[in-house]
Amino acid sequence: MNLCIMWIFSIILMQSFQSNYSQSQSGKIIKKELDALRKLFEGSEYWKRNYQRDLRLYTARTDDYTDACTQPVFDCYYEEFQVILQEVSMTGEENIAMQMRNTLEHIKTYRPSESDMVGSCKKCEEYEEEPYDEFVNRFESITQKMHVNGPHKKR
Repeated sequence: MNLCIMWIFSIILMQSFQSNYSQSQSGKIIKKELDALRKLFEGSEYWKRNYQRDLRLYTARTDDYTDACTQPVFDCYYEEFQVILQEVSMTGEENIAMQMRNTLEHIKTYRPSESDMVGSCKKCEEYEEEPYDEFVNRFESITQKMHVNGPHKKR
């Protein structure tokens, strides 16, 4: 009987380690993708001509990322990145736009599963507009929190 209990405990421990390792790896992958996205955008002519000083985007705070609002917060950041992508696409920098589109689609695969919307979550437009750098930094913090604290599933 003791051998059976130890065997079950070992399996549970291994699964827990794999889950934590997988979440940690996901956070690192998203950070890498986010860095690539930032580099692409900041290297574009559109950035240099239009936005390097005054781009402001709706930006959720890390505190807004709660168990009840995981998906809406993630979706807000994703939608704001889509706005940036549309702007770059309109300038004829199709190579940069295509790379950004691919990177965004990869980031989207890490979208949290649907949360139990207990209470109310803010709509994206209800968040304050923050400078681009703050927007990117907060999204990075939120994705780290998402993959360290939460048992969210990858879609």
